[in-house]
Amino acid sequence: MNPAGAVSETELKLRVPPDALRRLGAHPLLKGHGRPVTKKLYSIYFDTPDLDLWRRDVAFRLRRDGARWVQTAKGGGTVQGGLHQRIELETGVAGPFPDCAAIDSGAFSGLFSSPRLCAQLQPVFITEFSRTSRIVTLKPDVTVEVCIDRGEIKCGDSIETICELELELKSGPPWYLYEFALQLLDSVPLRIENRSKAERGYVLLRGERSAPTKGHAAALTADMPVNDAFKAIMWATLSHLQANERGMLESRDAEYLHQVRVALRRLRSIFSVFADLFPGEQTAPLTAELKWLAGALGPARDWDVFMTETLPPILGEFGGQGGLSAFRRQCARLRQSARRHARNALDSQRYQRLTLMLSAWLVAEPGLKQADDAMLAAFRAPAAEFAGAVLERRYERVRKRGRKLRQLPAAELHRLRIAIKKLRYAVDFFSTLYDGKRVQEMLARLTRLQDILGAMNDAATVAGLMQGLGAKPGNAVVEARGIVLGWSKGRAEMLGHELRAAWKAFRGSGKFW
Repeated sequence: MNPAGAVSETELKLRVPPDALRRLGAHPLLKGHGRPVTKKLYSIYFDTPDLDLWRRDVAFRLRRDGARWVQTAKGGGTVQGGLHQRIELETGVAGPFPDCAAIDSGAFSGLFSSPRLCAQLQPVFITEFSRTSRIVTLKPDVTVEVCIDRGEIKCGDSIETICELELELKSGPPWYLYEFALQLLDSVPLRIENRSKAERGYVLLRGERSAPTKGHAAALTADMPVNDAFKAIMWATLSHLQANERGMLESRDAEYLHQVRVALRRLRSIFSVFADLFPGEQTAPLTAELKWLAGALGPARDWDVFMTETLPPILGEFGGQGGLSAFRRQCARLRQSARRHARNALDSQRYQRLTLMLSAWLVAEPGLKQADDAMLAAFRAPAAEFAGAVLERRYERVRKRGRKLRQLPAAELHRLRIAIKKLRYAVDFFSTLYDGKRVQEMLARLTRLQDILGAMNDAATVAGLMQGLGAKPGNAVVEARGIVLGWSKGRAEMLGHELRAAWKAFRGSGKFW
């Protein structure tokens, strides 16, 4: 329930390249809905020296709108796939100074009733931008306020550009915001923005440097309906993917690509885990695009692993022998080419369409709406019951694949690796339903098996990478390639002993579900 006097705000935030703003403003879908209104908006954000509001996920600002000042407190809610849903309380005030007495509503009043906090409030950063807005009626019962913002966030000498589109829902279901954005995307590049202006201001204030972001397990409960568990896992994984987008596009740190790939594999695995709940024709467009993206990013990740993990010990052992220096330079060029291809894929409108489509699908929940009585019962079943059945099936599949481990050929070892990976993802997805210590023990054993089998599989991956070198017979690069292939094959054979020990440890561990 919203605090008295407060409203629930639902808006989709999207980044827009500066050179596309004119095209966006002139888009045919925005025409015929009345004249746009342009305002200059100047906002001062306040907090205490210890950032008490930030720590409670509350944004507090004073905004000059024409000749009047408006005080706004925002907090609570969620941000998923660029869809910001928060509680907002606005009050008119006399000037650019906080008036805590005006905040007498619900959750906010408890925070701002503290004399100590109110006495310590001070400006922390400002935003200054022009906003062009208009009301667009998509259907008789669906109305959206379209706002195009351009300006800056300022904190001392630090500045970040604002160039974004906000689609605020005035009436109708939220998934229409995504449908509208997808129509705009046909001619204007748009990218989901999960950070509010306030969040970006706090990043400037705190001097935070971006860093690769690892995923986290969704918070599940045993009696949560399966459908809710599915959405929670999907949203957590989609956030993981989006948190690393900008770093992959702008940074040379290979870990961003690695985390994007991990999130992508997890997304594909989620669809596999919950496959029985959704008809194939419903998810096929999404899974096909996820597969496309995986293919576009795969070579770049393979080259990163080769250049940072496989090649260094070979160079340390053989130095400049056999043309290895020239070989390394040639590999570096191929790695750069693969990186450009991966970045182009992530920067493409095809990728932007994928993230919007995936978010729209999660918000609209077509599977739930089209389900018959039997499927509705499956959607509403307890998450723990569903998780236990999935984990049991995947656990038994791993044990079956690993029988007679010493005798398994390379193809069967590859199948075992895939089965282990699928079990590991399922354990990770449902980890918050079970005892944390036992889950971590299982994850550690599965990770060890997966790492060993992955390293053994590197020989095949390396062989594929070497085919792209194009060296002629007798060339020094050919000799270097032979050294690398021989090293990789020998490493795979040595890992066989570690694999058997790791498999024994896994077999000896008990199930936690």
